[in-house]
Amino acid sequence: MTCERCGGMSVATHFEGDRAWEYYGWKCLICGNVTDPLIMTNRDAQAHGAIGRMTSSGMRPARGVVSPGRHTGVARS
Repeated sequence: MTCERCGGMSVATHFEGDRAWEYYGWKCLICGNVTDPLIMTNRDAQAHGAIGRMTSSGMRPARGVVSPGRHTGVARS
């Protein structure tokens, strides 16, 4: 498969994280770009207008009142 980002060679790869999730995809040997079936589906849906475009900052504006998150430490015994 050819990389969409740089045109380099992508190889099929199995991704796994702590046995909690895993998926198959393609990783470019040149630039490291990762593509999988879900990424391809979302890009196709966005190209056809099924998913709204993001703002220039990359985030969608919040709706309603949003308060900043508060970090709570882990209780130690």
